[in-house]
Amino acid sequence: MEFTLHHTCSSAGGEYYITQNIPFLSKYKPKENVMPYLGEGYYFWDYNLEYAKVWGESHYSNKFLIFECEVSINGDDETYLDLVGNRKHLLGFVSLLMEFNFIHEEGTKGIDLCYIIEYLRKSIPEAFPFKIIRAVDYKNDEYAGIKIVFNGKGNPPSFTILNPRIIFSFKNKDEIPYKLKPFITFAS
Repeated sequence: MEFTLHHTCSSAGGEYYITQNIPFLSKYKPKENVMPYLGEGYYFWDYNLEYAKVWGESHYSNKFLIFECEVSINGDDETYLDLVGNRKHLLGFVSLLMEFNFIHEEGTKGIDLCYIIEYLRKSIPEAFPFKIIRAVDYKNDEYAGIKIVFNGKGNPPSFTILNPRIIFSFKNKDEIPYKLKPFITFAS
């Protein structure tokens, strides 16, 4: 499967430095309250230039660059966990979380997903071999995407999101499966 991705970063350091070093690592530092959604990794928006801009405005005080790239990921790759479009991956991940007592029917008992991923990667890597993770970010209603109600029935009515915020996290920079290397697509 091929994906067009966007990586938002600070423009500090200058265009040449950034172009030579992107993408940049989102570190997991819980003691400093720095906890990326899917643990430590290199983050990209799945074809969402609009939200990549929102991220730059809110996280880099409007001083940011957005890089676009294309990656090719084998859907059968055992190091790829697709929590967006692969029901088997979703159910397998839930089973894994239940096996290690991280989750029950109502959720994760207050344990953050980033902590769970970091714990599994460091403590039980044979149970969590994933180096590429794809997930939906439902942070808030304001930027969740375009909601459309199926038929108006129900209270509240059922809906789908036509433009969800989907993120990719790659564990290792040198293993990002680029088809087209990153290039600047937007500068603030």
